[in-house]
Amino acid sequence: MVYRLEAAWNAADGQGFAEAFAEDSDFIHILGGYYKGRAAIEAGHRMIFGTIYKGSAVRYSVEKIRFLRPDVGIVFLRQYLQFREGGALTELEARPTVIAEKRDGKWQIVLMQNTRITEAGDRTAYKAGSSTQSP
Repeated sequence: MVYRLEAAWNAADGQGFAEAFAEDSDFIHILGGYYKGRAAIEAGHRMIFGTIYKGSAVRYSVEKIRFLRPDVGIVFLRQYLQFREGGALTELEARPTVIAEKRDGKWQIVLMQNTRITEAGDRTAYKAGSSTQSP
């Protein structure tokens, strides 16, 4: 499912990107905007593939999968995006989080939240398991 997203993004295929999502899915993009439903996700991605992310390339890696039930899982991703901004090559990293549900034998994304990793967010100030540091 994740690698179909990657292939669709790299082909600038808004419809292909949206096909991984359930009809009633929710998507919060990297700037905090909200798309409700597969059709809105498709339209939004078709638009960005022709504008800000035209000619961009993305790579996803699965960092962790946590199953809440056999038919519901949370997928933690790492996203590496390259695009042109003002003529210069720009690289952006993000942490998309996906909630996927198996419906009629097929895994579909029911929610995706994409969070950009900023300079402050990329620091190692908070160590996993440390009880002396607050989030």
